[in-house]
Amino acid sequence: MFDLAIFDYSILGFGGLFCLVWAIGLSLQLPGQAKLIVIYFIGMSGFRLLWEAYTLSGFTNHFPKLYALPLPFLYVIGPSILFYYEKLSGRDDFKMGPIHFLPVTFAFLPFLYWFSLDKKGSLLLIESVLSGNWSFPSAILILWIIGPKLSILFYSIHIATKRSGEGALALRLLPNHIKRFSIILLVYIFCMILADIIGYLLGIRLLYRYSAWSHSLAAIFVYLYSRYKPSAMLEISGAIKSARYAQSKLVGVNPNDAIRRLNDLMTKESFYADEDLRLPTLAHAMSMSPHQLSELVNVHFQMSFIQFVNHHRIKVACQMLEEEKRNILSIALSVGFNSKSAFNRVFRQVMGDSPREYRKNPLLFLPQKTLLIQKIEPRL
Repeated sequence: MFDLAIFDYSILGFGGLFCLVWAIGLSLQLPGQAKLIVIYFIGMSGFRLLWEAYTLSGFTNHFPKLYALPLPFLYVIGPSILFYYEKLSGRDDFKMGPIHFLPVTFAFLPFLYWFSLDKKGSLLLIESVLSGNWSFPSAILILWIIGPKLSILFYSIHIATKRSGEGALALRLLPNHIKRFSIILLVYIFCMILADIIGYLLGIRLLYRYSAWSHSLAAIFVYLYSRYKPSAMLEISGAIKSARYAQSKLVGVNPNDAIRRLNDLMTKESFYADEDLRLPTLAHAMSMSPHQLSELVNVHFQMSFIQFVNHHRIKVACQMLEEEKRNILSIALSVGFNSKSAFNRVFRQVMGDSPREYRKNPLLFLPQKTLLIQKIEPRL
């Protein structure tokens, strides 16, 4: 008969170590404050999988006291989901209130009872929990274990329904391939967590075994997708920002008229060529508030104001590189950049290579140029 304990130890141990190595790698690569939350997610996933490997493979018989140690720290995952969502939406000033961490504080209280048990008492309590025994005190430990899962479900549902469905709208705004991946992953995780909770509530070991195995496979699946589609997180961040702006509405503004006026200012009046162009300046020319113009650009073009202006600058620069013999610095200054290095950097970001290479053979860059034009073309 196949030994499930060996299988648990193998797949969960591998998944746990994989997540920890992945978290260490991200700590060396990702910029910004939000990277700590990503690393925490993945790192805690690794610790949770190692904990499951330790539990389900039978190591609890040798070291039972270790069983409860990770539990309070898992309660931070739920609030961290909300924190990371807000950071993705561009709210760099977002702060978590103390109420979000009350469950974490209370999650340390059961240690008072746990550490009072001897080895035999700990083993009996663990076996009682894994069998779904709802008598005291095993019922407290069961609730202690499923608490982090309930927290994750609560925060996930809260995000999906907050601000009149802002999270659900963000999902709809994603490109189709990322939307499919996100929906599959969300359903997969929901089923995984539900199986884990039901498994502990009813003492059905196969269900929380399934959940743990699925967690390990999901981590590998997400990593492979992140390698296949490195821009996925940027797309998700853009969709969240667009959904948030869409909820606030442009009061008193006809969006189509505003977009036509914005297009005229950029293409006919060459506002992009002003190297000191700022959001308030352009908003004043459109008789709008800066906040309204920012919303308009974010929702309609799904990019920031700076990206929008730079895309117009690069579009005109491409035409000049094709049609004129002027040097690259002269072109950079004429389209609104204040230095050749800034022009080269943005040009590479948008077109994938330097202005010098573009000038040699513009036809090689036709797909990038077409995409550039599509991004800033008014869609009325």
